[in-house]
Amino acid sequence: MRVSPFDAWIATAIGQDGDTPDPARLVDWQLSALGRALDHARKAPFYRDRLAQLPPGFPESFEAFAGLATTTPADLAAQFPRFLAVPQDAVARMVTVATSGTTGPPKRMGLTDVDLAETLACFQVVMAVTLNPGERVLILFPADKPDSVGDLIGRGMRRLGALPVFGDPTGNPSRLAEALNAHRPASLIAAPSQLRAALEDLAAMQAARETLRSVVYASDFLSPELRERTAARFGCRVFDYYSATEMAYGGGMECLAGVGYHLREAQLYFEVLDPRSDVALAEGQVGEVAFTTLTPRGVPLVRYRTGDAAAMLPGPCPCGSPLRRLGPILGRIEKTSDGFAVVTPDKGKGRA
Repeated sequence: MRVSPFDAWIATAIGQDGDTPDPARLVDWQLSALGRALDHARKAPFYRDRLAQLPPGFPESFEAFAGLATTTPADLAAQFPRFLAVPQDAVARMVTVATSGTTGPPKRMGLTDVDLAETLACFQVVMAVTLNPGERVLILFPADKPDSVGDLIGRGMRRLGALPVFGDPTGNPSRLAEALNAHRPASLIAAPSQLRAALEDLAAMQAARETLRSVVYASDFLSPELRERTAARFGCRVFDYYSATEMAYGGGMECLAGVGYHLREAQLYFEVLDPRSDVALAEGQVGEVAFTTLTPRGVPLVRYRTGDAAAMLPGPCPCGSPLRRLGPILGRIEKTSDGFAVVTPDKGKGRA
């Protein structure tokens, strides 16, 4: 079994030789990177005010960093221009994302050329898990605009040496079957909502079984039921890619072992927080995923709450990576009068 390609990517990013980084060295590097990240974040008016009282050299420890206030999607939506750490003309792509479950303003993200270059590198590494150079990959995300998600995925695949082809983003089963038969891709990248109808269509199922080695789901919550149904009906491996627009489209990817997401640890620092407070939880405890951007960005984020429910997994990965992993996304955090619940699109409230 191949070690997750994230390991070699992270090792190179922190200046270490070899295919697998030393976990202790990565931890030291991340603590220094958090200090640099906070210095960069202060270029944005929102964090210039919030972090003004921090002493020089902060943070001296992860425990000290965990004492900082978290940032919420509501903060980002309500005060977006104050999150920009670069001039407006340095923003290469502006993205607007509807804020689910509220009537408030939508969230916005400003991605610079550097942000987009990191995203391309991430997509290249992500698909190295299941795709080899020279193989075709069918992409269902729209790619009609430069630097759109589909366009970035396609460019990342070309960097890998793979051959991207683009299918109907509506998920029409007949058109999917036609694309599978015409292009014979080894892998398919789609959002869960784009394949639900095809999983009930005999022609699409037959076409998938004749060519696909894997389906990579991204963008939306992937339920265990949909994962199992995809594997059974398309006859292939299923991988889940964890991402969000606020992460510049890249968070983590499952490896061949399929036990948790390997994280983009040299560019994002992840925590799992108690949903009722800003306190970081220990490995194995389910809470709300939060992240901090470690590399300079158009929109830096510090302890940004995603609303996603998961736990950090203990122990090394069966693939051979010694780095920590994030467990599967269990649903969305919903705060209640007596605690919190995990809500999934398919089943409603999961636990309190």
